[in-house]
Amino acid sequence: MGLRTINPTTPGVRGRMAPDFAELTQGNQPLKALTESKPSTGGRNHYGRVTSRFRGGGHKRRFRVIDFRRDKIGVPAKVASIEYDPNRSARIALLHYADGEKRYILWPVGLAVGTRLFLRRRPTSSPATPCPCATSRSAPRFTTWN
Repeated sequence: MGLRTINPTTPGVRGRMAPDFAELTQGNQPLKALTESKPSTGGRNHYGRVTSRFRGGGHKRRFRVIDFRRDKIGVPAKVASIEYDPNRSARIALLHYADGEKRYILWPVGLAVGTRLFLRRRPTSSPATPCPCATSRSAPRFTTWN
């Protein structure tokens, strides 16, 4: 997640940084099956009254369903793409599992497109599993994971 500097055309923009989106896979649309509608409230509550001022407008967004449980144990997966998610500051990675299922996960930095993942309950230090996912009970102390 690199940063780019913005050309200082005004004093307020001087020193401003913005993400460069270099890690994203080009030309992707989100999978329709893995998205849900995300209605915008415009700052109004269930009575229709404005409870948060200056909200509203903006681009229409769809919610990407992220697999936080990571419960497909023993099924190999391949990273198909790295995508932008407008609802969170993290990038998301699309995984194609060997049984045909597709899921989004939060993108760990350093995970490249085409990488093969194999989910185990116990983390290992082998290079075949760059993205170990284990429960905190089963992991040894001082283990790094995502």
